[in-house]
Formats: sequence, structure tokens, C-alpha cells
Amino acid sequence: MEYFLVYVDDLLLTGNTISFLQKFKTALANKFSLKDMGSPSHFLGVELLPTPTGIFLSQQHYIRDILVKGNMIDAKPVFTPMSTSCSLTSDVDTPNCDPSSYRSIIGSLHYLSITRPDVAFAVNKLSQHMQAPSVIHMQALKRVLRYLKQTITHGLHLTRTKT
Repeated sequence: MEYFLVYVDDLLLTGNTISFLQKFKTALANKFSLKDMGSPSHFLGVELLPTPTGIFLSQQHYIRDILVKGNMIDAKPVFTPMSTSCSLTSDVDTPNCDPSSYRSIIGSLHYLSITRPDVAFAVNKLSQHMQAPSVIHMQALKRVLRYLKQTITHGLHLTRTKT
């Protein structure tokens, strides 16, 4: 079974057959003014890369932007998103970090987890401390960014299924 993607104005149409997509586009064009943009390469910040077996979804450019935002573009990469020995408790004795920067990066990482479920757990844990992030939380957040630097080419490969 093949999947086809067509980008029309701000809509992404997908289907199993090109004839279905053509009929659907014609029906939409009869009601609305449309412009066929062809096959998409990006949609909502996600890169759509066709492969022989499906589609690879990546957010490399978005990760690069997050690394720049977090001033981590030149950071040393690591192989895991979170340390197993790190305790992310809210301790009153630990100094706080800049909460607006912390929240901004966490928000960006939430959107990134669409194509990177490998960081979802770490992002969830770090999100629990958005009200008063400490230096320890920021260090853990920077580790996630260092992991993203190491794995910037990772993404989701959606494969076709035989029916």
C-alpha cells in the first residue's frame, strides 16, 4: 500500500491512492480557491523525507534552533537524555535559575517530542518543576539539549503496511 502526500494552501492531504487525492482536491477546488503546492518537504516545522519504505519525520532545524536558544550549540554531546543518578526534587536550599528561559526551552521540547518520543519522559519530569526551577533542573535540561545535539539526525520513520 502506498501513501501519498499533497500540500494544498495550508492543508496537508494524505491518502492511499493518487486518484483519491485528485478527486478530493477537485472537490475542494469546486468549493474553495486552492493552490496545489505539490509534495511537501516541511509541514509545521517537521521535515517530511520520503524513503523507499515510507516517510521519515525529522525536526533537525528545530533542534538546532533550540540549541541556539539554550546557548548549547557548541556543547559536548551525551548519549542519554537524563542521568539515572539525578534527583529532580524541589529543594528550597538550591538556588533558582532564570524561570522564563527554562519555561521557554521546556515548551520547545514539548513540541519536539512529536517526532522524538525518546525525550518525552525527561521533558515530562522537567516540566514538573516549571513553577520554580533550580540550578539542578537547568543542569538536567541542558543534559537533554546535549543529548539532542548527539542525536540531531534521529526522528520517526513511518513505514507502509501491507494489507
